Amino acid sequence: MKIRVVFRVIICGLVLAFVGRAGGDPPAQQHSQRVFKVGVLVSLTGSWSSLGQNTVAALQIAEEQIEAEAIRQHGGYRFHFFVRDTQLDPSQALDAITDLDRRGVKIVIGPQSSAEVAMIKPYADAHNILVISQGSTASSLAIPGDNIFRFCPNDTREAEAIVALLWHDGIRTIVPLWRNDTGNNGLHDSVQAAFQLQGGIVEAGYRYEPTTSDFSVATASVASQIENLIGGGTDPSTIGVYLAAFDEVVGVFHSAQGNTTLLNTAWYGSDGVALSAVLPADSTAAAFAVNVGYPNPIFGLDDALQNEWQPIADAIEARTGITPDAFALSAYDALFVLQRALEDVGDLRNFASFKAAFVDEANAYEGVTGSTALDAAGDRLNSDFDFWSVRPQGGGYGWVRIGAYIDGVLTLF
Repeated sequence: MKIRVVFRVIICGLVLAFVGRAGGDPPAQQHSQRVFKVGVLVSLTGSWSSLGQNTVAALQIAEEQIEAEAIRQHGGYRFHFFVRDTQLDPSQALDAITDLDRRGVKIVIGPQSSAEVAMIKPYADAHNILVISQGSTASSLAIPGDNIFRFCPNDTREAEAIVALLWHDGIRTIVPLWRNDTGNNGLHDSVQAAFQLQGGIVEAGYRYEPTTSDFSVATASVASQIENLIGGGTDPSTIGVYLAAFDEVVGVFHSAQGNTTLLNTAWYGSDGVALSAVLPADSTAAAFAVNVGYPNPIFGLDDALQNEWQPIADAIEARTGITPDAFALSAYDALFVLQRALEDVGDLRNFASFKAAFVDEANAYEGVTGSTALDAAGDRLNSDFDFWSVRPQGGGYGWVRIGAYIDGVLTLF
C-alpha cells in the first residue's frame, strides 16, 4: 500500500507541475516572451509508465533551461504544456489529440507507442498537428511527407541489433512471443525478416492480445513448440524465445517460471521492456529474467557524450526515481529542436514553413543524444543500440548494460 501511495504522489506531482506551468499568465518580467502550446501524450499510470514519467521530467528540465535563457535575454521562446495520460491506450491518445486541437495545440510530443501513433496519425495529418514521438518504432509508420516524426530509430534497425546478438549467441531457431499491437507486430515482422535473411528459422510462436492477463496458454504454446523442436533433433542451445512486450512481461514470466523447458531456454527482449522499473521490482519475474538471460535492446546513448547526457539523466532520475533511457532523453532534445524551429519562423501561422524548419533544425542539431538527423520518412537516422539485462543488485534486482551495437558492430561487456 505504501508503494502505491508513493507512486501516486509521484504521478500527481508530475501532472501538477505541468498543469501549474501551463496555467495562468506568465510572470510580468516575461511579458516579452513568446509562449507556444505543446501537448504531451504519455503513459503515466498504464503500461510502459517508466518512459512516460521520465518523459515528463525530461521536458520539465528542458523547459526550465529554455525559460532561464529567455529570462536572461528578456525575451525568447517558452512552452505552455498540456500533459495527458494516455495509459498506452490508442483510443485515449486520439481523444487527447482531438481535445488538444480544440485548445489550439499544434505541436505534440509523444505518444510513446506505435499503436497510439497509428491511431492519431490521420487526425494529425488532417489538422496540421506536428507529432514528435520519442518511442514509436513500427516501420509501417515510416511514411515520407506526413506530420509524424520519430526521434528514435524504427524497428528495422532494432531488428538488426537483436539478430546480431542472437546469431553471436549461436541461436539458429527462434520461437516468437509478442503483443498484438502496431509496435510489437512491427518488431516481430522485422526480426523475423532479418533472422531469416541471416539463415535462421522462425517458428509460428504465439501472439497475445494487449488485454491478456492470464498468459498460461501463451507460455504453454511456446513451450510446446520448443519441445517439438528438441524432439525433432534441434539442439536446445540453438533455440531462443524472442519476446516483444511491454510491462506485461511480469505476467509472462510469472506464467513461464514453473516450466522447465522455458527455464532452460534463452530469452531475448525488446525496447518496450528495457530499463522498465516494473520488471526488476518483481522478484519472481526478475529471477526468471536472470535465469534465462533476457537481453533487451534499446536506442543507445553515446559514451563519448556522457558528460552531456549524464547530468540530465541524473536530474530526471532525481525527480522520478527511474533511470532514464535514450527515448526519454530524446524528448529533452526535441524541445530544443522545437525552440530553434520556432525561432526560424517566428510563429505557427504557416504550418508548412514551421514543419520544414523543424526538419532542417533536427537535421542540424546535436543534442545530449547525439545527432537528431532524420531520414526521408522523418525517423531518427542514428541506429546505435545498447543491450540491458536484469541482474542481482544490492539484495534486489536492477538493469545492467551488457553490450552495444554501434555502427553495425556488436560488442559485449
